[in-house]
Order: sequence, then C-alpha cells, then structure tokens
Amino acid sequence: MRRIFNSRCVLSTLLYVIWGGTSMSFPTLKAAGTASRTKTLALSAVGVAVLAAVGYGWWAWATQQTTVADRDASEAVAQPNAGGVHLNAAQLRAQGVETALVKDAAVIPLDGLPAQTVAPLSASAQVVAPYGGVVTRVLVDEGAAVRQGQALARIQSKDVLASQADLARARTEAAVAAAQARRDATLLAEGIIPATRNEQTQARAAAAQSTLQEANGALARLRPVSGGQAGEYELLAPLSGRVMRRHLSLGQAVAPLDIAFIVAQPGPLDVSVAVPLRWRSDLHPGLEVRLPDGTIARVTAVGGDTDLSSQSLRVRARVDADQAGADRYAAGQQISVALLLPAPQGTLSVPSSALLPAGSAHVLYVAEPSSQDKQGDLRVRAVPVQLLGQDESEASSAVRAVSPDTAPLAAGMQVVVRGTALLKSMIPLQ
Repeated sequence: MRRIFNSRCVLSTLLYVIWGGTSMSFPTLKAAGTASRTKTLALSAVGVAVLAAVGYGWWAWATQQTTVADRDASEAVAQPNAGGVHLNAAQLRAQGVETALVKDAAVIPLDGLPAQTVAPLSASAQVVAPYGGVVTRVLVDEGAAVRQGQALARIQSKDVLASQADLARARTEAAVAAAQARRDATLLAEGIIPATRNEQTQARAAAAQSTLQEANGALARLRPVSGGQAGEYELLAPLSGRVMRRHLSLGQAVAPLDIAFIVAQPGPLDVSVAVPLRWRSDLHPGLEVRLPDGTIARVTAVGGDTDLSSQSLRVRARVDADQAGADRYAAGQQISVALLLPAPQGTLSVPSSALLPAGSAHVLYVAEPSSQDKQGDLRVRAVPVQLLGQDESEASSAVRAVSPDTAPLAAGMQVVVRGTALLKSMIPLQ
C-alpha cells in the first residue's frame, strides 16, 4: 500500500509540473509569436506522452502485485502436497468439514439380496392325488388350520373303481388259492399227491396273497366317501398344521400324483436367499442372515446348482424359534435380506457418506492432527480403498485400504464424512 501511495504522489507531481509549464493565459499566448505557440504545443504533446507511459507502468505494476498477493493468499488456505492438505480450525468451520471414527469390521454385509420365506422342509408336507379324476368338493382353503387325518378335498375317479374291482378280485383269488393250498397239504400228508404238486399250490397261494397286499396298499390311504358317489374318495391331511397352499379348485380335472395341498406345522419359516455366484467360495452353513426387522436366521444349506436366469446360488436359512418376531412373516413373502460374511483381516467399517467414487475404486479422506502446537488444525490426506460391502440399515460400508504401506488406514482414525466433495478438488489422488 505504501508503494502504491508513493506512485500516486509522483504521478500527481509530474502532472502538475507539465501542466504548469504549458498552461498560459490566452492573452499571453496571443502575444507570443507563432514559434512560441508551436513550442508550447510540442511540450504539451511530450508531457501527455510521458504521462500516459507513467500511468501504464503504474497500472501494470499494481496489477502484478495484486495477482501475487491473491496467489499467496490462496496458497495459504490450502497447499496440496504428497501428504495432503493442512487446514486450520477456521477453514474447517468455513468448509463445513465433519469427521467420524473408523472401526474394525467383523463381517461384510451383502445387503439387498432377494429372498422368499418358505415352509421348513422337516415341518411341511405335500398332499398329492393318488388317482386322477374330477374334484367334487374342496373342504379347506389356504390358511386353514387342520389336524392329522382331516379331509381336505373329494375326488371322483374311475381309476378308483378299477382299483376297488381289482381288490375284490384279489381277495377272491387269494382265498381260493389259500383253500387249495390247505387241501393239497392234507393230501400230501396222506401220500395221495406228490410233493411237486403241493409246492406248486403253495406258490400260487403266495402269489395271490402278494397281489392282494398290493391291491390293499393302493387303496390303503384312501377313505371312501360314506354315502358319496361311486369311485369318490377323500384327500387327508398327513399332519396337523396349516394349509399353506391349495392347488385344487372345484370341477378341476387332476392327473395321478398331482400336488393338491401343501400343509406345514406352525412355527418359524425358512428363508430362501439368492446369492451371487461370485461369493460361492465364502458360503457355508452357520452364516448369519439379517431380515428387514433385524431378526437373525442361520444358513442351513447351500445349493449345489446355479439358477440359469439370475446366475445365483440358492441358500436356505432357518430362523431361531426363540427369537421375538420369528413368526412375523408369511410363507411366500418376498423380502430383502443381508448376508453377513466373515471379514478378512484388515477390513474396516466406515460411514458410507465418507466414500467417494474414484474410477473403478473409491477414496476417503483421513483427518489427522497437523501439529501438537496448533489445536484444531488437521492434515487431510486421500486414501484409496476397496469397497467390500455396504450395510444400508446402519449406513456403513466395509472397506480395505488398497495400498496400506503408502496410504495407511486403521481403526481409531478419523475420516471426513462432510465436505468431501470440496476436498476432492483440493487433494489430487495419487
């Protein structure tokens, strides 16, 4: 400022001298001759040229000094280098920088996996139609509580009529064969017939008995409808529980061994999860699956084949019956779950807001005290990290440092969670 003031004084003095030396009153200028007027004009022109040159030189010098001052001020705010950028407490407040703690991570959450609740395999059963026919009555609907042996539906089948006729014929043939075998045994004991005839008779009796048992077995699980139509039988519940799904409707034609009902015992449901194929080597029974309400299920089985459409593996998990809310979900419900994989050594948990994309990886900014003398001053440096998983429920991410030797990251450090966009422009990523 002192140099600028001195330059202005010099310029004012020079202007006064030139103007004083060339300014005359009109009578004086008139009294002088033509030569004097020419001389005066020449001196005025020289003075104006000198004045213009001095003014331009002063303007160029002042502009240069202002640019240098601005650059020095900018460098004083943030001077990026290999170690990051140094910010004092006032600059941190002005830029709205906030930090959070880095923690050790024990698991890697695979959040957002599609899943479906299903009835447990050991506590559910399918009811099939042993004979084809036409549905004449539907006695229960989905969600109904049933007891073991209760009638679920009625089906009229001509195959049942044929099986009943076969059973009657088998009974008659078995009775005749058994009587003949008894007679031949008596005759053999009296020496009237040879032993070979008796053996043939006994074999025919045994074959007839086997045919009878087969005919009985075909109709053993059928309960004929008392007072119903010919060939009409009832489907019975194999266990006590609840009807989870009904596949029959009135008047429907069913084929032999078609699924009619699914019945499951009351209790917690299983969860079938679709896991991306790239995590196959990390899957094993015992892993935890977190449901949307926080309920924990444990993996009981891992599928051995890949779903062609989604290129995923089917993983089944079981909810512990002792947990609160274990029966909160209905069978067939579509939900989104998180599979918790064991974290490898060096995995850390940071707030998701601390991460910024940087090409194919991510970057976060570690804030450390710049010196012990200046409390509140921080040195901020960029650390490239690999994103391993995200937990949307806790707004955290599992990461691992890409270059722990040159850009270390450890539990207990502070990372910037607010103001990261500004730091990205100030700190170049090496």
